[in-house]
Amino acid sequence: MDVSDHEQPWEVSGFPWDERPGDGTGEPIALELVWNMKSWEVIADKGKETLHIRGFLIFYWTDARLVGYPTKKLGDKPPEKIWRPTFITCAGFSLERGEKGGLLPEFYSAGVDKEGLSDGRLKLDIPISLPGGFDISNGDIDRFRSFPFDSTRVDLSCCVFSGKKPMFVNKDVTLSLRREQMQLAGLEHSKVQQIDYDGVDRNSNDYELCGLSIAAGAHPPPPFLRSGTYEEGDKMCDVLLSFHIRRSYIFYLHNGVKPLYTIAAFGFFGYAIEPSDLANRVALGAVLFLSIYAVQWTTAGHIPRLPFKTVLDNVSESVSAVLFLILIGNAIAYHVARPERDCVDSECDFDDKKADRIDLICALMVCGYVLLYSVGYRTVFAAWWANRRTGASRPWTKGPYLRNKRFLPTEEAYHLKIDDAFVVKHGKKYLGQGEKISNPLERW
Repeated sequence: MDVSDHEQPWEVSGFPWDERPGDGTGEPIALELVWNMKSWEVIADKGKETLHIRGFLIFYWTDARLVGYPTKKLGDKPPEKIWRPTFITCAGFSLERGEKGGLLPEFYSAGVDKEGLSDGRLKLDIPISLPGGFDISNGDIDRFRSFPFDSTRVDLSCCVFSGKKPMFVNKDVTLSLRREQMQLAGLEHSKVQQIDYDGVDRNSNDYELCGLSIAAGAHPPPPFLRSGTYEEGDKMCDVLLSFHIRRSYIFYLHNGVKPLYTIAAFGFFGYAIEPSDLANRVALGAVLFLSIYAVQWTTAGHIPRLPFKTVLDNVSESVSAVLFLILIGNAIAYHVARPERDCVDSECDFDDKKADRIDLICALMVCGYVLLYSVGYRTVFAAWWANRRTGASRPWTKGPYLRNKRFLPTEEAYHLKIDDAFVVKHGKKYLGQGEKISNPLERW
C-alpha cells in the first residue's frame, strides 16, 4: 500500500503492518538475539532423569515504518498486526505463544525519546521451556558408560519463519549474536551481549551446569517449502542452543569409587597374615567380597538399568578381580611352601621364605593390575573416552538427532564455559559473550 508524503503509516487505515519490513526491496530484516537463561533443573524419578528449563529468547530489530511513532498519543504498544518473526521448534522444545506469533513486540525503551517518539526499534521476549521435561536418561544413553563421571549435551533448535513462509538467510533475514552492549563507567563489560545468565544456580540434583552454547544455523528447506521466492542454494535461518551438564561425581567418588578401592587395599592386608594360615586369609577375602556388593547397593538406584557396564561397574569388577587374584596367590603360596604329606621330622616344617617370595611376586603383579589396568584404563581412560564421544564436550554434529545432522551452525557459533572460576568472578549474573568457536562444524 502506498503512503503519501504527508501521511505516516499509522495514519493510514488498513496499512499492511503484517508484511515483513523491507519486503519487496531486496533488503533482509536484521534480527539481533540474546539468550536469557533464568533457571534449569534436573528431576530424577525411578531411574529417569528429566531436564527442565526456564528463560527467554530476546529478539531486537528495527522496523523503519515505525520511525517517529507517537507512543504518548497512540500508546506504548506497536500496532496489533505488526510483523514479528514466528518459529517452528524441535520436538520437546517450546517457545509457547512465540511459535505462532502470538506475542506482541514492544518498543525498545532506549529507542523512545523524551517526546515519546520511537526510532523504530522493537523488542520481543519469547519464553522458552521444555514441557514435561527433556529425558536425558534415554536420549543419550551411551553417556552412562562413564557413570559417575558422565556428562551430556542437550541440543535444541528452532527455525525462523514469517507467518507460514520460511525466512532465508541473507535474503529475508540476517541473524546476529553480537548485539552491542552499553558500556558503563566503572563497570567491566564485554563489548557484545549474547547470553544473559540471570540468577542461575549452577547445581541441580546430581548435576552441575558446565556450559551454554549458542549459534546461528542454516539448513536447506524441504521440497514443500521451496516455492515463491526460493532459489537454488537458499537456506532457512535457524537458532541453535545447547546445555552442557555433567554429573556431580563427588558423592559417588566418596561413596562408591573410594570405598571400592579401599576394599582392594584391605585385600593386601591379608599378606600380614602368616602364609600358613590360609583359612584366615580366605575368611578375610570372603568378608571383603560381601562388602563390594554392599557398596554397589548404595548407588544402584541412581541410574537406569543399562545393557552395558559403567565405569563404576568396571571399578567393582576390578576390585573383585583383585581380591580373587590375591586369594589365588595365597593358595599358591600355601601349597608351594607346605611340607610333603609323607615328610619326616624337619622336612615337615612350613617353608615361610618360599611362601614370602610367592606373596611378593603376587602382590607386585596385583598392584600393577590395579594401577595400570583398573585405575588407569578401566576408570580414567574409560571415562575420558565415553565423555569425548557422547558427553558434554561432543560437537553439535555428533549428536543423535536429525537436527544435529541437518541444522548446521554457521560461523556465528559461541560457547560460554561455566566453571568454578566463572562462578567466583560472576556469581549468578552475567551478560556478555562466550568464546567464538572456529571451525564450528567440527568443534562447536
